[in-house]
Amino acid sequence: MNKGCRGFGPATHTQILIDRTKAEVAGTLLTAQLALQHGLAVNTAGGTHHAFADYGSGFCILNDLAYTAHWLIQQGDVERVLIVDLDVHQVTNRVHYICAGK
Repeated sequence: MNKGCRGFGPATHTQILIDRTKAEVAGTLLTAQLALQHGLAVNTAGGTHHAFADYGSGFCILNDLAYTAHWLIQQGDVERVLIVDLDVHQVTNRVHYICAGK
């Protein structure tokens, strides 16, 4: 188990939870890549976008949307990413801060 993974606090140091969270983030990235290739793709397991860059929040250990947006921009696949958050709660702006490096 890698206890140095960013976003994983002491309460989440179980390998099954770490593996599941990483798979979810990988699924969001794959979905975005498929959408760019085919015009549309859906990931029903994604949307864990409440985590900050260095710690989890709101039942989210890692921020799959921020990671995916950052990856796609860094790889040159896109110049910008628009994320529309339709959750029924106050907006947290975590994706903006993570992608902006704040």
